[in-house]
Amino acid sequence: MGLSENPKFFLLIDKIIRRSKIIGLALSIIGLIYFCVIDKIDKKAELDARSFAQFPGNSTLTKKDEDFLNETNSYFESYEYKEGEHVIDIVHDYIKRVSSFVDTEKHEIKINDKVKDNILISNVGCKFCNNIENLIVVINFDYKERKYFHSLVVGLTLINYFLNANYMSKDIIFLFTNKELLYSLGVQKFIEHYYYGNTENRKVLTRSAIIIEFESIYPSHIEINYESLNGMLPNQDLILLLRNELNHYSVPIKTDPVYHSILNVALEKKYEKGHIYFLRENIPSFTITGASKVPLKRKMINLFNFTKSLQSFLRSQSNTHEGFCHSTNFYFFNTIKKYVPISLYVFCAYLIGSYCILKLIKGTIFRNYVNFIVGIYMYIITILTISMPIYLFSTNEKIYDLIKSEKRLPICTEWHPDNFNKYIEISNYWLRIFIISLFVAFILNYFISWVIYKYVKIWDYEKDRKIQKVIILDKIKYLNNLLYNSSDANYIKKFVNRYKTDIEYINKENKLIKPKVIHSDDEDFVDAKKKKRVIEIIHEINDMEKDLYLLGDEKFKYILKNTIAPYNYIMNHANIFYFLFVVIVSSMYNWAYSILFCIILVTPVSMLHNIKLKKHKMTSKIIILLFILGALMYLYPFGGFILGVRNKIMRMLMNFSTKCLKCMNSSGLSKKVYFPEFLEFICSNKIFDTLYLNKYYLDNKDIKFNYNTDISNNVLLNLYSIARNHYCIGSQLYPLLCFTFFPILFYITFIFFVQ
Repeated sequence: MGLSENPKFFLLIDKIIRRSKIIGLALSIIGLIYFCVIDKIDKKAELDARSFAQFPGNSTLTKKDEDFLNETNSYFESYEYKEGEHVIDIVHDYIKRVSSFVDTEKHEIKINDKVKDNILISNVGCKFCNNIENLIVVINFDYKERKYFHSLVVGLTLINYFLNANYMSKDIIFLFTNKELLYSLGVQKFIEHYYYGNTENRKVLTRSAIIIEFESIYPSHIEINYESLNGMLPNQDLILLLRNELNHYSVPIKTDPVYHSILNVALEKKYEKGHIYFLRENIPSFTITGASKVPLKRKMINLFNFTKSLQSFLRSQSNTHEGFCHSTNFYFFNTIKKYVPISLYVFCAYLIGSYCILKLIKGTIFRNYVNFIVGIYMYIITILTISMPIYLFSTNEKIYDLIKSEKRLPICTEWHPDNFNKYIEISNYWLRIFIISLFVAFILNYFISWVIYKYVKIWDYEKDRKIQKVIILDKIKYLNNLLYNSSDANYIKKFVNRYKTDIEYINKENKLIKPKVIHSDDEDFVDAKKKKRVIEIIHEINDMEKDLYLLGDEKFKYILKNTIAPYNYIMNHANIFYFLFVVIVSSMYNWAYSILFCIILVTPVSMLHNIKLKKHKMTSKIIILLFILGALMYLYPFGGFILGVRNKIMRMLMNFSTKCLKCMNSSGLSKKVYFPEFLEFICSNKIFDTLYLNKYYLDNKDIKFNYNTDISNNVLLNLYSIARNHYCIGSQLYPLLCFTFFPILFYITFIFFVQ
């Protein structure tokens, strides 16, 4: 049964669709409010892994261990370094002094011909076990620092303790690496050596890895960073377990609010942390960092309490022989006091995007299932035509073998910042492939448009047809009057009776053949002309009687027409489909893009786009274009003149938000219990941190490395910067372009050239 055969249901849907703007706008506002105040909801996260210790605070460190920590700290503070002596050698000797039973290996890692370094791997085996599992603790510290080795002291204290712990059921590997190495190169070399090399101490299964580092000489709190590329996340029960331990031993914890997490994931702000390499090996891992805004000695955390938290954390993992249970709720965003499940935040994105969903249903693209499939097909074929060559040429060596060409683009495993000069030249080939693919895609689109125009009647295209009994009866009466009230009524009655009884004649198409010479007394031609008009009226009456039969006892009904929408009508509303596709599909890649695009682009652009005042149509298009260009200016990296304009606008916005924050603080509004933290977050200028610091550029002083290369083509530099930020131009940049850049590109194109 179709919708046309169920009029009550269709009328209900029709009422909803007619009010879709009001309903969609209301739902979007509700979703935005829900997004702003959701962290105020009192929902605490509990551990699902019941084999963990039910209560935190299971540390068995004693005063003896505290004395060892203080002695170790004093030893490194007062140590007199000899010329050419490496700190790893000192740590190696110190561990051997503690116990000769610790398996310790030093490995040299080579960065380039001039720069070399060392890492140290120490394995503390379990005494009374015979298993294949281990835990990894990475001590990440600055080798050049000669006084404040906080992470080193904590690591050595843990080694000394676990040497005498008889309850451990897993080995613990301690990795000492240099914090100054780019892209956590020490962790990369360890994974390459330990998991892909022949080592005697290698275990089959690594349950977890934790990275300990300090960024301040007097850390006042602990930051937990578990975010990574492409939405890769560790088991959140591990993070909850550590948080409970730190809270129990009164170690201050600072967790980013939800809005920071969205920006960090969507813009990949913290992509250089070492735990991402463990996550790529399917090892749950995260980084804990000791930090402080203002380094004050009196506010420094208690290092021994911090060590006790880590010891209890590792002990709880040792008690779980079968591995960790993953949370039933996939916790994603961390708030100040609790973790909120991702399922709650997904509803925010869907509510915010509800305006576009209702607009899509109301639009011409959704007239029937055929149109919807055609729309999906058009989007997918366009994206594949543009992006697939880029993807294949940048990831598949067989393509170059097929075309018998030397390899031009790097594959994913070869992409590295050290090859910057080489890849800037190679990016020229990438750009050519992109432009050619874009041109081919538009040719394909216009070819399909021509085919549809040729075989579809575009002028007779309607979404639905409303039939009413009163109108049908009036029209039948009018047509009968035309037939039987003329001067030739008797002749017409005889003709109609003869016409209705001749079934074969009904099915014939009587074409009116015009004679070469028309005379006024040509009775055959005049008679044929009368018969042709009578037949047309009879057919029209028959159609009316069929509609009357469909109505039955009802007064009116809607009938959906089963025709394929022309291509231009589809593309007129395809922008809504594009953005809806972004919301759904990008959630599989990195779903923080969904919320970010809903808030910044989808809802406001859809509202501006649907202004029906024709006299202001071009003005609204200009506003939309400026809005999109402004959003792109902040979301994507640009240099030169655009960067200067962006910084000026941003400084103006930051000054304005600072004044708003002062007004809220002076009025006491920000101290209210249910005051949305989102507003305070915006006014605190933290939303501009990632955008204002110009982190994408390789010559930026704010990042750890600097390449002195003369580059005149800013486009190529930006392409490389995005690819470097995503590690691989083939696998990671491909979905980024498909689900963000191309929908915006087509949106701008079609609102200006199609509508």
